[in-house]
Amino acid sequence: MGLSKYNVNVNGTTATLRLSDADAKARGLTAKDLVGTKPATRARTAKAAPAPKAAPAPLNKSATATDKSD
Repeated sequence: MGLSKYNVNVNGTTATLRLSDADAKARGLTAKDLVGTKPATRARTAKAAPAPKAAPAPLNKSATATDKSD
């Protein structure tokens, strides 16, 4: 009883599993799922995270001699 490598799509990610023929059959895998063949379905790619937004510059609230008006 040897193990074979199978490409399996798990939650949108392609994973490689080493399974016996009985385990592969129980999971519904066929010869097209063997490693070395093209995966049956292409995994969806995740959307790129948006770039973090920069915080606005704080207002200068310090009172200096030039800011004071009489």
